[in-house]
Amino acid sequence: MDKDLIDFLTTLNHVRSVDEAWRSTVSFMRARGAEHVGFSLELEDANPLLMWSLPSWVVKQWLEEVYPEHDPTVAHCRNHVTPFFSGAAFLDRHPEFAEPYKSYLKDIVHEEAHAAVALPVHNYASGDWGKFSLSTDLSAEAFERLYHERGMTVYMAAVAAFNRIRTLIKQERAADIGLTERERECLLWLARGMRNDQIAERMSIRPVTVALHLANPRRKLGARTREQALVGAVQLGLVEP
Repeated sequence: MDKDLIDFLTTLNHVRSVDEAWRSTVSFMRARGAEHVGFSLELEDANPLLMWSLPSWVVKQWLEEVYPEHDPTVAHCRNHVTPFFSGAAFLDRHPEFAEPYKSYLKDIVHEEAHAAVALPVHNYASGDWGKFSLSTDLSAEAFERLYHERGMTVYMAAVAAFNRIRTLIKQERAADIGLTERERECLLWLARGMRNDQIAERMSIRPVTVALHLANPRRKLGARTREQALVGAVQLGLVEP
């Protein structure tokens, strides 16, 4: 394995914030030929996280005119593990591109990036998925050659960064939610199929108190039902059934 990749993976394991993980990832990707790096992360319980090294005007245009309903890479990245090359030079290969996306590519190609590749990254256990976009001012042909030379290393780094950023985000959200020990315990017994009266007997408290301890996580997690609260708590690592 590439020594620089090993060093990068070691660094990721030691960072303690999303910003640190992102800075390390951008640095690693740029050292391998990427001019700009973009990252989308979709969690089941939240809106997408978008991180960019592109100028703010590019991001603004993307959010207002393209993302997410017109982005053909979204559907691709949900269902594939293969890279998706894009950019003005690749438009002829993809007649399915919607017009807003074509216009976006034409606008940025002269300013920032001639070619890009989207790398799908998934966590099959949770259903979370993400996408790294690496863009460059190289020609499309030169960029494809570069990617084929370094693609496996870049892809392994992208998967590692995705999982580390995903973990850090969930840790931060879990800390913000702040379930009490009693609330977590009630959710745990709920996950194991117990009714309120059974949970009350197990914990030596009244059923009405159990109902309160299950209502609070619904409010904190923005869930409509206690079952949805349980799913959210498990996804965030607050409860381990």
